[in-house]
Amino acid sequence: MTGALGAFVLVTPVQASGSVALNGSVTNTEAPAGKQAAHPWTAIIPVRSLTEGKSRLEHPAIAPQALIEAFVTDVVNACLDCPQIGRTVLVSPDPSAASLTDSLGCEFFAEPAVTGINEAIVATRSALASAERVIAILGDTPCLTGPVLTAVLHRAEGQPVSFVPDAAGTGSTMWCSTDPAADPHFGHHSRARHREDGAIELGPKQPSPELLALWARARRDVDTDVDLWDACRLGTGPATTALLKDSRVMPRK
Repeated sequence: MTGALGAFVLVTPVQASGSVALNGSVTNTEAPAGKQAAHPWTAIIPVRSLTEGKSRLEHPAIAPQALIEAFVTDVVNACLDCPQIGRTVLVSPDPSAASLTDSLGCEFFAEPAVTGINEAIVATRSALASAERVIAILGDTPCLTGPVLTAVLHRAEGQPVSFVPDAAGTGSTMWCSTDPAADPHFGHHSRARHREDGAIELGPKQPSPELLALWARARRDVDTDVDLWDACRLGTGPATTALLKDSRVMPRK
């Protein structure tokens, strides 16, 4: 793994309190809500760029860059709305991401060079206290809410390393670890790679409609127009919803 830790700059606002109202929200029935965790997690959100990427998202009226920023905004707000998360850190080599974190109220690590998602997570984690429990969350998961993350972290309790598979069934959207020596394996066929490395796959305890809907949000990342349509069907965060308002991509109720 690469990353010069001495070159990372940390900007540290206080973790925000209070809830964020999301459209189509799902109540979490797998874990108690409302109380700050005794041993909170640190969320790490790796973002390659706010201005480049998502080339497979072709919306006639909305630039991919605007969607990227909206997605990241919704992920950060979900973390800030989760009582089990005590710190939220966005890591990116893109300077414009620092301005976004200023407005959102989370921390920022300035990655000195463009490496990869896994390298960025490992380098950021190395700069944190070794005892901190971390959840790495991809920045293109706009269906996340505080209750969804609470459910994920409740299932991750007691597991040294665990992960959430993506909706396609081959990748991963989140990776949780209490083991400082563990490494994530986001990327091509990451579901198989995480399992091969001993990580426990997370999902609902019971296949009830409510829990299946909640975990569908946890698994939904957005790379294509079809993914975006499905995200809108499940319910996206306020930033993405506002951006797509009156857009044809929004499913009709």
